Amino acid sequence: MDETLFFVGVKDHVEVRKELLISSKNVLNSLKRYEMFMQVKEEKARVENELQRVFDELLLLNKKLRNHLPKVPIKGGVEDSPQQPRKEEPEKSSQKGNRDILEEELTRVEKRLSSLE
Repeated sequence: MDETLFFVGVKDHVEVRKELLISSKNVLNSLKRYEMFMQVKEEKARVENELQRVFDELLLLNKKLRNHLPKVPIKGGVEDSPQQPRKEEPEKSSQKGNRDILEEELTRVEKRLSSLE
């Protein structure tokens, strides 16, 4: 085994050790922050998945609720509250499509709902 050993003289070895320890401390602090970042990232993904699951469940329950609610005809359905006087609709309303009527009804219900909150 023919190994040549080299020794290098280090001037101010105490300062070199001190710098190595400070560097090691900085690396450990960086690793600690990285771990905290990864935990926050995982928590965020978990919360987003939970939110998506709840949202999907709400959509499903909304569909079920709409299926169980009675079908109310548009004319002669739920009357407006006494606080909001009903406006007479022009003759063109009978020519509107079902979609337009449903959108108007939905807008009216949303207004009543917001007034209850």
